[in-house]
Amino acid sequence: MKEIDDEELKKLSIDELTKLFMSTINAQNLRLIKGIEYLVEEDFSNFAKNLNYVIDTHTEVKIKKKFESKIFKSKLMFSKADRLKLFTKINDIKNIGEHLAHKMLLYKAIFPDENFKLQITSILKSLTKISNLLAAAVKSIGTDLSKSHDISEEIKDERRRMRKEEWDLLNRLYNYEMDYLSRTFIYLKELIEGIMMLADHIKDFSEYIQFLATKYLIFE
Repeated sequence: MKEIDDEELKKLSIDELTKLFMSTINAQNLRLIKGIEYLVEEDFSNFAKNLNYVIDTHTEVKIKKKFESKIFKSKLMFSKADRLKLFTKINDIKNIGEHLAHKMLLYKAIFPDENFKLQITSILKSLTKISNLLAAAVKSIGTDLSKSHDISEEIKDERRRMRKEEWDLLNRLYNYEMDYLSRTFIYLKELIEGIMMLADHIKDFSEYIQFLATKYLIFE
């Protein structure tokens, strides 16, 4: 992602900064997911490249600073406390993703079989979907609260579907032969749990968006 110019940021409203921040964090989240997909394919070079990008890239910091400098001078549809909480929840996606990237780079696992790979790929597709849906919900907050609410419901539905796949994967993992390398077992278990932690945060975030929609639609 290209470097963001300070002068351009000064011209943006709070809503525009929020949308830009969400787009930036979402792009990094998609790079994380793509990196894990490379791990499934045993393309360790691109796996490391994508996860290191997530760790090393901080293009969002300038946006965050500009947002914080503007928010207390702005008149907003939402209270400043709600807007700050929204921004913090976006930032948490980066923090969770960066933590997961660090953990996954500690070791390069070989997946046990094709079925396991297919199921991991399936939940990664769901994670991509809800990540993009969340970005759309956040971008609609300033203009269409009803749309944000409906998108958030779709995120929750997809998250419920992911839960079943999570337990299927863990059940499969726990039932491999005991001579399966214990370090790989732990790594794959933490990979599954890390993916679902990110999904849980997105689901919880979507519920907060629904709370905001309910709270502020009352006054429309």
